Amino acid sequence: MIRVLELLLSLLIVTALVVVIGLLLPSSGHVERSTEVSNPVRQIYDSVNTLRRFPEWSGERRLDPQLRMEFAGPRSGVGAAVNWSGDPSVGKGSLTIVSTDPDSQVKMAVVDDFAGTDKSYTIRIEPSQSGKTARVFWSYDVDYGWNLMWRYAGLYIHGKPDSNVQANLSNLSAMLASFPNVDYKDTDIQLVDVTGGPMLLISTKAPRTLDDVALAEDEAAGKIEAVMKKAGLTAAGPRRTITTNWGDDSYAFDVAIPVSSATFVLDKATHTINPVPESTVAEDDLDGSVGKTYVAGDIDSNGYLFVENDVRGTLGYTGKALVTEYTGSPASLSLLRLMQKAYAETHGHGYSEMETGRAWDEVIPPPAAADGTAAVAAEGEKTYKIYLPVSE
Repeated sequence: MIRVLELLLSLLIVTALVVVIGLLLPSSGHVERSTEVSNPVRQIYDSVNTLRRFPEWSGERRLDPQLRMEFAGPRSGVGAAVNWSGDPSVGKGSLTIVSTDPDSQVKMAVVDDFAGTDKSYTIRIEPSQSGKTARVFWSYDVDYGWNLMWRYAGLYIHGKPDSNVQANLSNLSAMLASFPNVDYKDTDIQLVDVTGGPMLLISTKAPRTLDDVALAEDEAAGKIEAVMKKAGLTAAGPRRTITTNWGDDSYAFDVAIPVSSATFVLDKATHTINPVPESTVAEDDLDGSVGKTYVAGDIDSNGYLFVENDVRGTLGYTGKALVTEYTGSPASLSLLRLMQKAYAETHGHGYSEMETGRAWDEVIPPPAAADGTAAVAAEGEKTYKIYLPVSE
């Protein structure tokens, strides 16, 4: 009997010690890690102010490459969310953006299988004095309350929770390093819906000088306009320059003019511009005629309608696109295209520079004069709209 009492007393003492020690343990946990990156602050902020980039930076994806994810709420900002589920090493969870401070901080509510409640991530961005780099701080906070099991579990916060924070931060740094390193903060970039229509185009290329490119554009446009006149077509929009290859020394591009009808008569034959059949698209075929001879009405290897004199017919892009309006020298167009690509990356928009995904720009004609005559903008004062087709 005495031994039983001694055992019970020992258990009572141990229990009391466990409770006392548990009560003395912290009621909350905090982990913070940081890294330095060379991206502009706006790029960093935009990349974490949307959860569409979660597949690239999440530590959960590292543990389970087959992680299943579902996005909810707005695309970015407060309310944007992602829910995930995976194998036992990951379990189920979610992230929801709960507050933001532009170019400075994003806070996310965390739901996962780790101990505790009121869990959150806070990503803080501090630019360096030189402005050439920025330090990104990623912290994890959790409340254990009076739950003694959670408080003891908090002793291991530098285990899996800590490694997850470090993985998130390392993945984010690697992801940012793959983006075009340009600052689009002061550039107005909008996501719009574009409806494509029939257009005639010519593929061409020129040395990468403003004069050579302008000369090639005008020459191609002249050929297209001659065909339009014969076919009784009129322009249905501004002339487009569609980038196919921005090389080190040369620039390959299509010159296109939207036209008033997809069906037209040329040399007494009726032709119709139809959508490009996917099975006929040939990559790396700049002019659609390598090793082939076409006659009017043929479909070339790019799926375009061959008209005459290297003029083709096709339908313009239909779908989502990023658009930027710019007035100035065309020398800056390549930088603006790069800004759009960086914006697409940080906002989680997919894009492709192949086939219908190629970027293009349009020259917007200035308003007509008071007497109705067409106005002509001086070189360096033209207004352009630059488009980059993207996916959601």
